[in-house]
Amino acid sequence: MNNMLENNKPHSCWNCGKTLAGRSDKKYCDDNCRNEYFNRQKETERKEIRAIDLALKRNRRILKALFKEEKDTYVKEKVLQEKGFVFNYHTHHTITKAKQDEYLFCYDYGYRKTDEGVYRIIKAFA
Repeated sequence: MNNMLENNKPHSCWNCGKTLAGRSDKKYCDDNCRNEYFNRQKETERKEIRAIDLALKRNRRILKALFKEEKDTYVKEKVLQEKGFVFNYHTHHTITKAKQDEYLFCYDYGYRKTDEGVYRIIKAFA
């Protein structure tokens, strides 16, 4: 929304609506108004991303809790689902060089569905 008017007529602050004096290209009363305006613009984005961030963190906690460092860890899909794991969200993926297996990661813990239909959980490759 552009509150500036042509021909040097008064215009208002984009945040609070007060009439601005001074330069014709001025958009805000002061730094506080500018910051409030941009914070309000980003609030919607923060709300959208928050749900995804929470799902990713929950997924990581679940994988970490199930992971056994001393040996391979395999779990059934049902176990992951019962714990609230959301398969749609992961941070990145890696394909192994040797077997071309694709692992999906939630930060530093990864998983992949095996041919037997269970999930193998690993800690990030070094």
